[in-house]
Amino acid sequence: MFVLNFNNRQVEDIAKDFLSQSYSVIKIGKSVLVDQTWIVEVLVSSYGKDLIKKVKISNKTGHIVGFE
Repeated sequence: MFVLNFNNRQVEDIAKDFLSQSYSVIKIGKSVLVDQTWIVEVLVSSYGKDLIKKVKISNKTGHIVGFE
């Protein structure tokens, strides 16, 4: 069985690519691994309003499992 694990730089790139489809990405905040799920905080801008979005990414697959 092959298990792929991601590092924080890789998941930050995944989160940035995902959010840049809908927002202007200003900067990547912190990224933490909690129970095999990365949580990446990203500062974005939407219509002149700055927001912090959290993207959840599976450590095993690299797939986005949620965002808020």
